[in-house]
Amino acid sequence: MVTKRLMMVGLAIATAMACGRSEQQQAERAADQIQQGAEQMQRAAEQMAQGSTDQMAQGLQQMTQGLAQMAQGSGEVVDYEVLKGVLPTVSGWTQEGVRGEQTSMPIKVSRAEARYTRDAANVELEVIDASLNPMFLTPMTMFLSAGFSERSDDGFKRSGKIGEHPIIEEWDIPAKRGEVTVVVNSRFVVQATGHDVDDLAAVRQIVEAVDLSKLATLK
Repeated sequence: MVTKRLMMVGLAIATAMACGRSEQQQAERAADQIQQGAEQMQRAAEQMAQGSTDQMAQGLQQMTQGLAQMAQGSGEVVDYEVLKGVLPTVSGWTQEGVRGEQTSMPIKVSRAEARYTRDAANVELEVIDASLNPMFLTPMTMFLSAGFSERSDDGFKRSGKIGEHPIIEEWDIPAKRGEVTVVVNSRFVVQATGHDVDDLAAVRQIVEAVDLSKLATLK
């Protein structure tokens, strides 16, 4: 299964392709900082693997510096109150537990969530912005590849689209659990996870109620 929370999360940031030149340069600088941070964290892991107390301490220090470098490379995120406004009301479902949060360290992340219930079924919905930081998005890249499909007697996992937006769908038959994850504008992640649902259509209904076109325009 795709990891549920700030995973998460896959598709390499492509924002620069849609930006003007100055914005593209800014995105490239951000990507450089993120890359430098990732390299520093890799060195830290290697240092810690060598095992001595001093080496582990040095590794932890390098890892902290690497995370800070990656945080500097992140773009500004949309305020979580704005993301809460994207959470939809859905006919036939009761919405509850609307909340949001925003952090700046170790990397910038903004998120909003809500829970939808109908009889025994419930669906948890998250909208996440980790602007210009591929840490959450890169793990999903292989699954977002066009035509990805995996099936068994217990269910399936496959890529697809909702409108123009790439998605990953998962269905676990024995658990009656479904998950739909959408990447919007190579930046936002919308993820719905359903429990005790009859089919994946119930989960898709929640995701499709989100105004993805509006979300794509947020900055």
